[in-house]
Amino acid sequence: MFRLASFLFIILLCFSSSHAMQHGASATGKGVNGVACTIASLKCAKAPSASFGPDGKLWLAWVFAGHVYVQYSSDQGQSYSAPSIVNRAPEKIAARAENRAKIQLDNTGNIYISWTQSLNKPYTGNIRFSRSVDGGKSFSQPITVNDDLQEISHRFNSMVVSDDGKVFISWLDKRDQQAAKDKQQEYIGGALYYSYSADQGKTFSKNINLSDNSCVCCRIAMALDNNNLPVIAWRDIYGNDVNNQIRDHSLITFSSALKPAKKIRLSNEQWKINGCPHHGPALDVDGNNVVHSTWFNDTDGDHVLFYGNSASGFNISDYKAMGFGQAHKQSAHPYVLSIDQRGVSQTVFLVWKEFDGKKTDILMKVSKDSGISWSKNKIVSTTAGSSDHPLLVKDSGTVYLSWHTQDEGYRFETIGE
Repeated sequence: MFRLASFLFIILLCFSSSHAMQHGASATGKGVNGVACTIASLKCAKAPSASFGPDGKLWLAWVFAGHVYVQYSSDQGQSYSAPSIVNRAPEKIAARAENRAKIQLDNTGNIYISWTQSLNKPYTGNIRFSRSVDGGKSFSQPITVNDDLQEISHRFNSMVVSDDGKVFISWLDKRDQQAAKDKQQEYIGGALYYSYSADQGKTFSKNINLSDNSCVCCRIAMALDNNNLPVIAWRDIYGNDVNNQIRDHSLITFSSALKPAKKIRLSNEQWKINGCPHHGPALDVDGNNVVHSTWFNDTDGDHVLFYGNSASGFNISDYKAMGFGQAHKQSAHPYVLSIDQRGVSQTVFLVWKEFDGKKTDILMKVSKDSGISWSKNKIVSTTAGSSDHPLLVKDSGTVYLSWHTQDEGYRFETIGE
């Protein structure tokens, strides 16, 4: 009973903080410390994402009043430029912890933005994209990446961009569920879809169904491998019994941009839940092409958070995931990032949230030997109010925590190197 109550509390906390901090296209609302928001500013930002450019500038993308904004910092988040607008015409935009605008840059400084446009029907949307080739001074007219334009769910976008400007976007899509429904056939969950641009976002490929029967509202994790090809992890649905669903995770790699490999099972905790837990995975690929991944599953064991890496093949018969985080501590939403130690060993960072009934802590543990052994847990940031999920970004061997809180606003903090 306690585990169920703990999980339901996490879901409620995520939902309430998403709506309090991150949702909506209204030009008014509450920002840091309850201050009324009438002007677009980082204090009133919803669901910020962060990425470094080739010149060391930190770029942020966030949502306010139906627009995506970007701004940059030349001093690691101590000060920021005035915000620039991406989409001139306002539209409803999903801006919450599991579904936020994404920002990436290539090695020439071109800026790429993707987000989910919310449509009129509940739980529907389109995947949108825009780019800037002049350093953020102007952005292209947004385009819709999904080539199915039914008013159904195309949501929870994820994006990675290679140094030479190849753009890879994936999302959760219900077109196949809708097709089955039209034929009065059963179809569990949604599907993982994907599209690719070889010309710096000018055009995109035909949409590709990577996998049927995905969870429909958990974030997708994406990273580039050492061949500049995407690696994707997502919460998947195993089994064909609609009343007895197992929601573990899957992973897929690519042999070329339009040739996905066969998906493999990433996690095997056998979590039975007939609904979406709003808890997607995270992953990173290190300099030795090892995939590091972390996820949440509410099992009957001692732990609810897990970590694994591909050094042992990412095959469930070949490895056992490391468990960490506990239900009674409300452990949730882990994130992982690695930094290359001159190609010899990789330092891997894990962060996650915990709530003790009064405050939320961001905890961290570090491995300096590619995920073999780990440091003790360390609190790296704290807030008393509601907060977003923790994200990690890196630049020149330094790792930063990107975190948005109700009381303190956007926080960008150095946590390791």
